[in-house]
Amino acid sequence: MKASPDVTVVGAGPVGLLLAAELALQGVRTTVLERLTARADTIKAQMISGRTYQMLAMRGLGPAIDAASEEEADRLSWRPRGSTGHFAGLFKLDGLPLVMLSQQALERILEARALELGAEIRRGAEVTELGSGFVVGCDGGRSTVRGLAGFDFPGTNATLTGYQAVADLEGDLPDGWHRTPTGVHAHGPLKGRVMLIEYDGPPATREVTRESFEAALRRVSGRDVRIKRIHTATVWTDNTRQATTYRRGDVLLAGDAAHVHSPFGGQGLNLGLQDAFNLGWKLATGDSALIDTYTAERHPVAARVLRNTLAQVALTRPDPRSRELHALVGDLLDLPEVRSRISAMVQGTDIRYETGCAHPLAGTFVPGLDLADGKGTTTVVDGLEAVVRPDGHISHIGE
Repeated sequence: MKASPDVTVVGAGPVGLLLAAELALQGVRTTVLERLTARADTIKAQMISGRTYQMLAMRGLGPAIDAASEEEADRLSWRPRGSTGHFAGLFKLDGLPLVMLSQQALERILEARALELGAEIRRGAEVTELGSGFVVGCDGGRSTVRGLAGFDFPGTNATLTGYQAVADLEGDLPDGWHRTPTGVHAHGPLKGRVMLIEYDGPPATREVTRESFEAALRRVSGRDVRIKRIHTATVWTDNTRQATTYRRGDVLLAGDAAHVHSPFGGQGLNLGLQDAFNLGWKLATGDSALIDTYTAERHPVAARVLRNTLAQVALTRPDPRSRELHALVGDLLDLPEVRSRISAMVQGTDIRYETGCAHPLAGTFVPGLDLADGKGTTTVVDGLEAVVRPDGHISHIGE
């Protein structure tokens, strides 16, 4: 399929939609191609990190996210925001609070923004060949773009079967994370949301039936729990891979197309969205050297996520050695310096890109400092939000 726009983004998930909005914001003619004809309603990510929220707020999306999060909390009986996440099921992390927001709600917000800024979204468009112009694969872990362009995608194979579902339950299943001799099960924070892990190899099928899910839940929990109805379900694993580079000529990768890993710590969606933030403005310039810094900056960040998710898989295995290691790490997380280090790693708040400048803030996320302009004070986030006017025009602070 030949690309006539300046940039073709393949995949209308959150990463592709945010990238399209970022490109359109810079005046780049952008088309998003999506194989599916409608947005998938399968349960996926259920929250974004505090850092990702700050980035989206800088684009003026804070109010829309707040409203969607509150609406979903009321409708779906979610617990209030404020959780800061976990490491291998150890809920001891601190730092920026998570914002509970379903991936579907986030996609609606990002699609509306991309369309508002002039991006075109074509659903039911399956890519079978790559044409001219820049093409960005945001088409997930089984990326067609990655395969067509010949990117290497080394890593480790799957060793477990994970399930996530929203279901009507009958029986006593406790809230929170629980490790058993056969695996892990978790209940909440969304009403009826159940997560299971069995460490007996990759899934034989990606289809989840009521019967198969109930059997797995009873095996792992050891409880007399019944599944009356499954509203939505998916299967996942710990297949862990990363493209050796994120660019081959005019073809680039972002999100799961560039890196896949287990969902431990809820890092995948945030990692992909931050890829899009990094790539969008660089790609808009057309400067090849600047675009190359995308791989240089984002590849090490994803590599660290792959390492820490592999570590979390190892820590949660049900064998006696892993259980003792899990307990030891839990004790270490009680130490403030360890907890701070792990929290920053999982939330991505300690990311620093190489700039050649020795200043401690160089290459880091802009801190939430107060700004004074003679008329009063504002914060960095509010100031940067004001830079982007509703019509998409990029102004200057103080303009």
